[in-house]
Amino acid sequence: MIRKVSAILVLLFLILSVMSLPVMAAGGNGGSSGSDGADSGGSGGSGNGGDSAGNAGNVAGTSTGQDAPQAQVLEEKQERKQQETVEQPGDRITQQDQDQTQGRTGVDTPVETTSSDLIRQRDRDNFLQQVSLHEQNLSLDQDREQAQVNVALYALSSAGNVTGSAGPELTRLAAEINNSYRNALQAEQQIKTQSSFMRMLIGGDQEAAGLLIQYADQNQQRTQQMEQLLANCSDCDPQVRVMLEEQVQLLSNEQNRFITLGQQEQGDRGLFGWLLGGFGVPAGTGQAATLTEDEKYWLTYMREEEKLARDAYLSLGSKWDIPIFSNIAQSEQTHMDAVKTLLDQYGLPDPAAGKAQGEFTDPVLQKLYDDLIAQGSVSTVEALKVGILIEETDISDLNKAIAATTHNDIKTVYNNLLQGSMNHLNAFESNLARY
Repeated sequence: MIRKVSAILVLLFLILSVMSLPVMAAGGNGGSSGSDGADSGGSGGSGNGGDSAGNAGNVAGTSTGQDAPQAQVLEEKQERKQQETVEQPGDRITQQDQDQTQGRTGVDTPVETTSSDLIRQRDRDNFLQQVSLHEQNLSLDQDREQAQVNVALYALSSAGNVTGSAGPELTRLAAEINNSYRNALQAEQQIKTQSSFMRMLIGGDQEAAGLLIQYADQNQQRTQQMEQLLANCSDCDPQVRVMLEEQVQLLSNEQNRFITLGQQEQGDRGLFGWLLGGFGVPAGTGQAATLTEDEKYWLTYMREEEKLARDAYLSLGSKWDIPIFSNIAQSEQTHMDAVKTLLDQYGLPDPAAGKAQGEFTDPVLQKLYDDLIAQGSVSTVEALKVGILIEETDISDLNKAIAATTHNDIKTVYNNLLQGSMNHLNAFESNLARY
């Protein structure tokens, strides 16, 4: 019996010994590593050291596996922090933009981006650079005033991207001024090339002078429209607006120069005009030509009617501080001067001579002025309505005056005034529509 029990125990011991061999082998490897690390110790110590190293390796591996997501987040944050803002032509790409592009979450999105502001800044810089280059490329032997006008027209015609909603209209007006300006230059050249002998006999070139005044006055209306557009342009680039306002003023000064030149040319009556001036001879014709009573009436009346418009706009402009009144008052002064030239040319007295602002020789115009000032003093809306009424009345009277004359020089001036009044009417109606 004892033998049987002993045999069973030996058998169990052998079985257990065999089963423990893989574990011992593993411990041996660990012990070898431990032996390598410690370079000392017996087999038992090596085995224990190996277990410790193995367990440490297992713990490290486990710890690394658990911490990997956190490390990746830290790495991404560090990468974003280190990356600088990337600039490309026309664009500025921030790291926040890159995060969103790459689909990263947890990135705050600003309420407003600066991309539109950057684009406007780029367009403004490009525009100013192009204008500067255009100015530098002008011919050195070109007339300085003409070169400045060319720069102004170029700037106004190419400012569409930096003048917001006013851009298309500014471009259109600049194109019209450009075409009319070329015609005015031709008329000016015709005046300058007139022979001194013909000038001595018949005086200035009345046809060229009339065209010059007509083109200049039409362009003066356009520059006033430009001034209004820029003054009311809330989405224009501020720096560009200031520069363009200076260019518009330069164009306006050029039109004033044309008007002055044209009036001087019309006033040059020559020898024949001087000898026969007392008989109603238009300067430059050399032929007797008298005016009808209707023609005399309308010339005298239109002189004071243009004065009424100027005086009313000056008065209402000072009361309500609306730019349109002061701008158009300057144009009405030009209209007054144009009619005054005709009065002098035909030897007619000036009804506005010695009259202060708001004073008139014609009692009908005096009452009309007083009534209009009373109405326009009520409110800005009523003041703008007064402007509309004045221009509508002026248009009606000018059409009657045109129908009453057969003289081309008088018709030229009247048609010029008519075009100006139509432009003024449109300007007042546009301003009133904003209220």
